[in-house]
Amino acid sequence: MSAQIPWRHCATYRSSSLLHYPPSIIKPHGSYVALISQQWRQTHNSSSGRRETRLAKSPLLNPPASTRPPFLDVPQRSASESTFQYLFQLGKGYLRFYKDGLKAVLANRRLLKEKLERTPAEDRPSIWKPHYVPKTFSRADWVLLWRVRHDLLRLPLFGLMLIVIGEFTALAVIYVDGVVPYTCRIPKQIYSGLEKAEQRRRAAFAELEAQYPHGVLSPRISPALARKHVLKSLHLSGVMWDRLGFTPPGMWQIKGRLRMAFLEGDDKNLVEDGGPMGLETDELRIACAERGIDVLGKSETELRSWLGDWLRLTAAEGISERRRRMATLLLTR
Repeated sequence: MSAQIPWRHCATYRSSSLLHYPPSIIKPHGSYVALISQQWRQTHNSSSGRRETRLAKSPLLNPPASTRPPFLDVPQRSASESTFQYLFQLGKGYLRFYKDGLKAVLANRRLLKEKLERTPAEDRPSIWKPHYVPKTFSRADWVLLWRVRHDLLRLPLFGLMLIVIGEFTALAVIYVDGVVPYTCRIPKQIYSGLEKAEQRRRAAFAELEAQYPHGVLSPRISPALARKHVLKSLHLSGVMWDRLGFTPPGMWQIKGRLRMAFLEGDDKNLVEDGGPMGLETDELRIACAERGIDVLGKSETELRSWLGDWLRLTAAEGISERRRRMATLLLTR
């Protein structure tokens, strides 16, 4: 049995202890699973697109548009009288885009601050308990929290880069993807990042299947190897480490555990706040990519179906059980 296990059969396989969780059979149970099953039936029994249209802009599911990059308005080459004029207008367009992106980071920080002020002190999120979702947080609030944290960490270095090289920043960001706030990523950079992630994921699974034909069932797969695979598959560790042939100590604690913590809360809130059909197209693609689902060249219907599969297969009331199920899916194509 290879690591390429059909999605519809994943729930019948034994979850491994590869991410430091004990083995267990994946069995749907509890009200949490009943809720996602009911939403799945409603979605798939609908005979028209009216339900999708109604849920397409659910404020509970979708964070503010300011958490995504603004529109990039650059001139067409044919609209300029000379090359100099075109390059000048092009530089202005990119500079305007980056300024709007930085303004969005600060605006999102204010939105988060206002939300936290309305949240009871005992229920506020903590970096010491990253998986904890405040009871008053919707899925949109949860995503806003994590995106603000992500962008604020990158703001000082990127701001310095913008000051030093200005409109030429667009030429450099492709090579330093990790230091750019998400709101400041140009379309080409986002596409390039997704392309690299999907290529690394294919390579990671090819390597895993070649060395361990029995996939997640193989007793030879250690927790360290499983974590290394997940870091590569989700494009969390740098490509440089692939070339060097090892993963630096602490990478899983810094990036792997945080991604798992985010997904644990995100899965729960996605189900409770309406399910995949309520996600906007951009948010749908982001949610799939964060879970290691290929998005390039895929239709919305395919992505909503696959995200629904993920949510059903990871549905569990206990956090430990959800972690085990997530580990199994992250180790299968």
